[in-house]
Amino acid sequence: MKFLKASWKGLVLILIIFIINALIWLTASPLIAQPLDSTLAQSLGANILLTFTFVFFLATKNRLVTWLFNGLENVYIVHRFLAIFALLQIFLHTQNTYLIFQYYRGDLPLDAVSMGPWARNLFIALIILALLARYMKYEHWRYLHRLMIIPYLLAVYHAYFISSYALLAFSPLGLWMGGFVLLGLGSSFYMIILYRRIAFTYSGVVETIHAPADDVTEMTIKLTKPYLFKHGQFTFIKIDRPPFKGEPHPFSISGGSEDKLIFTMKALGDFTKTLKANLNVGDTIKLTKPYGHMTFDDYQNEQVWIAGGIGITPFLSHLRNTQPPTQNITLYYSVRQKEEAVHLEHLKALDKQWSNFTLHFTESDQDGLLSVEKLDLAKRPTVFMCGPVPMAKALKKQFKQTNQHRALIYEAFSFTGTLAADIENVFFKRFRRF
Repeated sequence: MKFLKASWKGLVLILIIFIINALIWLTASPLIAQPLDSTLAQSLGANILLTFTFVFFLATKNRLVTWLFNGLENVYIVHRFLAIFALLQIFLHTQNTYLIFQYYRGDLPLDAVSMGPWARNLFIALIILALLARYMKYEHWRYLHRLMIIPYLLAVYHAYFISSYALLAFSPLGLWMGGFVLLGLGSSFYMIILYRRIAFTYSGVVETIHAPADDVTEMTIKLTKPYLFKHGQFTFIKIDRPPFKGEPHPFSISGGSEDKLIFTMKALGDFTKTLKANLNVGDTIKLTKPYGHMTFDDYQNEQVWIAGGIGITPFLSHLRNTQPPTQNITLYYSVRQKEEAVHLEHLKALDKQWSNFTLHFTESDQDGLLSVEKLDLAKRPTVFMCGPVPMAKALKKQFKQTNQHRALIYEAFSFTGTLAADIENVFFKRFRRF
């Protein structure tokens, strides 16, 4: 329900565009007489292209997209849903291709009919691999996404040159199809060619590097121009020199101001391990604009913060202000073992120094997992949460069973998706019950 409320503008727009697509196809004039079944089967093929246009456009992460869906987290949810929806449409289209009245066009460099199965099989393979990203490196997942343009081009060729409608004509249908195909191609071209060149409009130099906890690297970056952000947001960074290869990766901003930023990163994957081993003072870091809706200062009422592991970083950004927060804040910080805690002594010092900040620190190996029953929700606070996906899902489910909080705002999503993990968890849950 929260997702629908937050994303309703974007979801309604997508629905309207699908309706317009259906109406344009149903009112268009074919080149040869044909039954309604043929028109519907062809419009379903156009729907597949339209769905992938949405998938490509959402991947650009532009300001319109983040506004329509109220945050990048919701954009990625819709992005994955549309990819799965495209798979369903591909299956339905395959079952109904015999209904299509094809219009033969001679002297084509490639057989338009055979391009359909090629596009279908590549789409299915790439989507399934992308949804199973849990088992691959982040860089490989990004590479698979860049390959998606190949079946898209094959599908466009297939659609345009077997259709019994003049899709290349100057007509409402021709302009409509051409418009959203160009949008899809443009979005894909931007992500493949331009994104890493023009989206990283900020840069800075690494001033300091230190390790505040086990397997954690913290760097301070001196920026070349002012960087306007809100505490709690994140950004994408890249380093162009070897061995980093200029691949973009998202990180929460854990402190700083307009001219200086702090990033606190745990060595969890290949990139962060490479960062820990190879980052040097003086390295140039490039950044995108800030993203994220966990902006604490936008909520002035009582707040409860829940941080798991390295999920403390967006909260650190706010707590590193020289001035104490204006609202009452209670932080629940949970790690498996005390050695994994980041800036724990600083947090304890703030607990003593600021009258409106309270810290509750727990070690899950000794104290058990954090649960809603252990939280103080007596004053109906706004709850902010950041941490591992399993922790966030478990607490989210518990919060649904209580109305003691004003709102739940969290960021615990995976850029590569969690479909494989979800299926795996369901399987093992059923197995344990059996």
